[in-house]
Amino acid sequence: MNGLDYFFLIGDFTVAVGLVIGFVLAYRNKKISNTYYIMFWIGCLIGSTWEFTFLYLGPEFVHSVKEWPYGLGGWPRKVSHSIWDGGLFMVGVYLCEKYLKGPLFQRFDKIELFIFSSWGIFQELLVEYLFNGRVWIYEPLPWNPVIIPALPGSAALCPGYTLIPQAVWVVAPIVFYFIFLKVTEINKG
Repeated sequence: MNGLDYFFLIGDFTVAVGLVIGFVLAYRNKKISNTYYIMFWIGCLIGSTWEFTFLYLGPEFVHSVKEWPYGLGGWPRKVSHSIWDGGLFMVGVYLCEKYLKGPLFQRFDKIELFIFSSWGIFQELLVEYLFNGRVWIYEPLPWNPVIIPALPGSAALCPGYTLIPQAVWVVAPIVFYFIFLKVTEINKG
């Protein structure tokens, strides 16, 4: 592993730890609501569903460009990425807070869902552009075909952008949003 590889490794876990500490402190200091705190953890749980499924599917589906040392490349990396996913979902919450007038998340709102979905798809494309072929590679398979060829500036090892990771971030924001509405309803009562 070279310096950039260690930067990715350290950055991966530092951001995950920072997210957990940040959300715990924000909740304890009453900077975020109980609903937002719960939804961060639900976002992490939702993310873990595909992160650990991908780990279970093994290197024939997705594999590291370089193996991380100290046993950090398997389930520790998936825990970290699940926490990142929780944070990414909460960026969608932030975007709704920033651009929409409240009250938010009280009932189904197509604009809220549009923001969640647009953010989910955008960030997945950006994450794949930045890291596919540099940190991991999703193998093109009959059930995970390349749907977007490698873009200019993509890593040399990037085979293109495959279906499953993109589909996850089409479906996951919808699931997150409807759970969010239910949690908001429960916390009101």
